[in-house]
Amino acid sequence: MGCELRPGLPLHLQFAGVAQRSSRSALNVAAVRSHLTWLGVVDDPYAWRMLPPDRKRLAKAWRYPGVRQLANRDRSFPYLAARTLFFDKFISDALDDGFRQVVVVAAGYDSRAWRMARPGVTFFEVDQPATQEEKRTRAPEGGPVYVPADVTETGLKDNLLGAGLRPQEPTAFTAEGLAIYLKEDEVAALFTQLSSLGPTRSRLAVSFEAGFSNRPIARRLATAYYGRSGELWQFRLRSEDAPSFLSDTGWTIDKLLNAPGLESEHLSETSLAGKLRGQSFVATARH
Repeated sequence: MGCELRPGLPLHLQFAGVAQRSSRSALNVAAVRSHLTWLGVVDDPYAWRMLPPDRKRLAKAWRYPGVRQLANRDRSFPYLAARTLFFDKFISDALDDGFRQVVVVAAGYDSRAWRMARPGVTFFEVDQPATQEEKRTRAPEGGPVYVPADVTETGLKDNLLGAGLRPQEPTAFTAEGLAIYLKEDEVAALFTQLSSLGPTRSRLAVSFEAGFSNRPIARRLATAYYGRSGELWQFRLRSEDAPSFLSDTGWTIDKLLNAPGLESEHLSETSLAGKLRGQSFVATARH
């Protein structure tokens, strides 16, 4: 099958691969989305195209019956499915309400600029230059305005404005799967910058990950794996602390969904129903 499975390590990490210039976590999430599309749970036909050969081998391995049974017991798969569907709905709702600007922060191999494209709508993707360069070698033509930037730097606002973001128009911002890799003060500074970019009516969708495993061995393995590319799990936020945390950065929470809420709204009619666990949560907020 071309991959070595390691007991105890979440399956979305289970591929040694080769050293990557781009984000390891972003590549693995794209591989999971490709598999979830194959399962018919999400609809991301571009995810497979975004994958390099080693991640394609990984995604194919998950289709084997024995490996698929292991994947069915891994909590990262239902969570990433629900998270994908949640952010899809957030953007779709914003576009239905007349928004014409979407900023995807730490976009990785996100494909919404293609699969959710509408006339007159501009998607801006913010990410490290290395990840964007790698992505563009396999991404379709068109799509987003690429904004190479470090999300922890204070110049993010200027980079977005220089790329054509119109500050007088409301913007839908997403920060999916990002906060866990930053320090608390970096997350706060980022959200504050975003609130200063959009006028009243701008919206923000965020996810706060608790980590995909409560097992110490799995956590250590994941830390070692992602630590090689500098993607360490650093920040966790309790759901009860989210309203005050976001309020301090200029945002007011409209909706917060923990595992039961995500399950009910996004997985109840899928093959992953009843499998979502953990303390990760998502939220939408307005400026």
